[in-house]
Order: sequence, then structure tokens, then C-alpha cells
Amino acid sequence: MAEVFETENRAGEEGSAKQRVARVYAEALLNVAEQRGLATEIDQELQGIVTQVFSTSPDIERALASPVMKRSAKTPILERAFQENVSELLFTFLNVLNSKERLVLVRNVASAYSALLDERAKRLRVSVRSAVPLSEAQSEKLRLIIGHSTGLEVILAARVDASLLGGMIVQVGDKVFDSSVRTRIEAIRNQLLARSSYEIQAGRDRFSTGG
Repeated sequence: MAEVFETENRAGEEGSAKQRVARVYAEALLNVAEQRGLATEIDQELQGIVTQVFSTSPDIERALASPVMKRSAKTPILERAFQENVSELLFTFLNVLNSKERLVLVRNVASAYSALLDERAKRLRVSVRSAVPLSEAQSEKLRLIIGHSTGLEVILAARVDASLLGGMIVQVGDKVFDSSVRTRIEAIRNQLLARSSYEIQAGRDRFSTGG
């Protein structure tokens, strides 16, 4: 079973190493999970580890990610925390990460796994922040616009951010579309400051040249 997860792209060590290596492990895990019909279950379990175990017991995450703690010392921690709480597949995977001294990647693997699962299901997660709650009509219109332009099923995650004053900020992957009032005010402010600096400097130049 463990040999399924032996693959690791060493070229991924360059650049954003943790994300690259985590994606390799996540893809290996997802391939096996899909074969067993457990793709969604494993995603839920990974997210549970991050949002429930690590968030409520940060000492567990610190111990597993520790570069000085030996693998043999981490094994009983894995057993106590996860053996009875996750599927056999995921528990085996966590032990493989331990054998490779890669438990520090658990959060990254969880994120990469969800992203890969969405890619294969042709889903696109979109984050929206708005000054006031979006109406159902506004949310649906946004989903239709983004879905039409991408050809993907859009899953919208909206939340209210009163500091925006008005408008919204839409994040699609690593792209951010900002139409908030706060940003427009900041842009105007920067323009005014730049203009003031220019006028002050121009006045100094005229004074120094006697113009």
C-alpha cells in the first residue's frame, strides 16, 4: 500500500517547494482515493485534520511538523490522534509522510488535494467580499458571469466586510478583482498625494531658478 505514495518530483524542491511537493503527494493520494471511491471522504477528513485537530490542538501540529523530533516519536502521536478517527487510506498516507519526514506538509497537502478535486470535477471556488450581503439575484448573476467565462461550475463563498464601504472584491484563484469603494478612495488619495508632491517639487524648482 505504502509504495503507492513513493513518487516525489525532486524538481519541485525548487521555487515554492512545499506547495509543489505537497501537490505531488496530494495527487498520488487522490488517484488512490478515486480508485476506491473515497475521493470526497478523504477531502473531508483532510479538512477536518486542519480545521478541527490542528486548530484546537496546535501542539499536535507542532509536534508532527517538528524537524528535531524523530519519526519513531511521531508514530504514537499519529496513532492516538488519527488511527481511530480517519479512514485506513488516510492513516496509511500520514504514516508514509512520516516515513519521508514530510508531516510538515499536511496543511499544504490538504489544500492541494481540495484544489485537485475541484479541477477534476470542473469546479471553481470564488471568494467574494462585499460591504453589504449579496442578494440571491446578485449571487446568481455573479455565478453565471464567471461560469460562462470559465466553463466551470462556480461555488461562491461570500462574506460581508463593512470596511469596504461599498462595492465588492472578487477572488478567483490567484486573481483579485477589486471594485470596492475603499479601493477607489485610496486610489484617488494616492493621485492627490502624487499631484501635491509634484506641485510642491515644481514650486521648489521655480524658486531655485528664480522663475
